[in-house]
Amino acid sequence: AELFGYRPGAFTGASRDGAPGRIREAHGGTLFLDEIGDMPLPLQARLLRVLQDRQVMPLGGGKAVAVDFRLVCATHRNLRAEMDAGRFREDLYYRLNGLTLELPPLRERQDKLALIQRLLREIVPDRELQLDAEVAQAVSQYRWPGNLRQLNNALQTACALLDDSELQIGWAHLPDDLAADLRCPPAPRPVFDELADLRALSERTVRQIVQTCAGNRSEAARRLGISRNTLYRKLDEL
Repeated sequence: AELFGYRPGAFTGASRDGAPGRIREAHGGTLFLDEIGDMPLPLQARLLRVLQDRQVMPLGGGKAVAVDFRLVCATHRNLRAEMDAGRFREDLYYRLNGLTLELPPLRERQDKLALIQRLLREIVPDRELQLDAEVAQAVSQYRWPGNLRQLNNALQTACALLDDSELQIGWAHLPDDLAADLRCPPAPRPVFDELADLRALSERTVRQIVQTCAGNRSEAARRLGISRNTLYRKLDEL
């Protein structure tokens, strides 16, 4: 109902005036669908039909309505893996997969402090706030498992705890659990053992996929999400 719209009285609780739905509202513009990887399969089939026919049929029947829109999607899932597992339609994947942009997690970004300054200006635009030097160093090294949302929530809390005369965010302004994590980060895992484990796992995966594909290297490369040249190089190494 939210995406495709509905006719008046299409279901219990429906508005008596009906609703156009997000697809019709995006006509002539851009529709952004967040977490496309979580869309149920029946809904994927219906979306694919809209993309193919450039028409949308509201819930409750009636005449199909022509639509023209650009579609942008986001997901935290690996859609190739979801496709191989049967949870994401292959035809929809290739219909959507034009330009792909992968955003790095916060822990991999090298501009954390610049990002924090920008967020602080958005939260408190009338003051030039900054982090205490010790806090700034800890923040730069933290892994941020909750990503940007966790960082933004922490800064929101810190700004709320600042006195009107304060311009520097210190330990006392941070949420207690975050401050504890920043002060006592988990011990790093042994790098060499981890690399060896990853290499062995990679080799086993390549062998299994090539065997599953009966030696069809093009299909094996597609399932692994790598180019054929990369697969040939890995097989040479093995």
